[in-house]
Amino acid sequence: MGMNKIIQTVNNNRSFLISTHKSPDGDALGSSIALGLALKKIGKEVFYAFEKPGGGKFSFLNELNEVNGSYMDKKFPVGFFLDSSDQDHLYDAKLLEKCKIKINMDHHVSNNGYGDLNYLDVNASATGEIIFALIEEMDIEFDEEMALAIYTAIVSDTGNFKYSNVTYRTHEIAGKLYKYSNKYWEINRKLFDEISFEKVQIIGHALGKISLIKNDKVALIHLTLEDLKKFSDDTDMEGIINYARDIIGVEVAVLVKETSPDTFKISLRSNTDFDVSKVAIHFNGGGHSKAAGCTVRDIKFDDLLNRLENQLTL
Repeated sequence: MGMNKIIQTVNNNRSFLISTHKSPDGDALGSSIALGLALKKIGKEVFYAFEKPGGGKFSFLNELNEVNGSYMDKKFPVGFFLDSSDQDHLYDAKLLEKCKIKINMDHHVSNNGYGDLNYLDVNASATGEIIFALIEEMDIEFDEEMALAIYTAIVSDTGNFKYSNVTYRTHEIAGKLYKYSNKYWEINRKLFDEISFEKVQIIGHALGKISLIKNDKVALIHLTLEDLKKFSDDTDMEGIINYARDIIGVEVAVLVKETSPDTFKISLRSNTDFDVSKVAIHFNGGGHSKAAGCTVRDIKFDDLLNRLENQLTL
């Protein structure tokens, strides 16, 4: 469907809930904040429902101060659910019941269309591209804070414009954003260069756990509960899989993290045309062809590894 029905719904209502997936990344946060700021600019009431990131990585998004749980005792005429391919991945699926009209906006190929209104663009590099288009079509004037949020969304999901999901449209949007700010180099440093000492330690540990399987075409990092006990629960794990992905000759990288006994969180990255989203979907997860993930419960690691190897038909 086009944007028209969504725009009509925005115009006809005053109060909105904005939510996204669990453990929100830069795209989820940036998309949500940009949309919220845009709605506020045209006089709408906005409530955010998602996990507030720790560690100060996204501290430049001032609107995150408005993520305060004020939605809890309310119901909403409209709820926006962004960057989440299905109900199970939402921050809280029960929020759907709080919203009379549910709008699902996403770019994941595995999205199951769970909204009353669904806008899916699998060619968008990030949900941030979709929100940018919505704001433009509504003729809402951008400002610096909105631009920083959209840039955060896009730069996060494109790996600083490195991934194959980058298109002409991606760069066109980024070029337009430079009209409103010149602080993007600061965001790049914050998101891609700054690193805590504890993350350096866990990277070093993870590098020692890399193994090659499937005729050296798959690089696997397996972090056990014992491994993770050496580090604090909130240690940033983002990007660790890239060290496995970047090994010459590797087609797919897999990070398997044991989150509780016999429960594993799996991240997958592809360097080729092999579609890792199909592997994730097999395990009731989702994502993109080049980047996907899932959680598998009640299984021993050896059995999980056998099942993974059967799905990795390289």
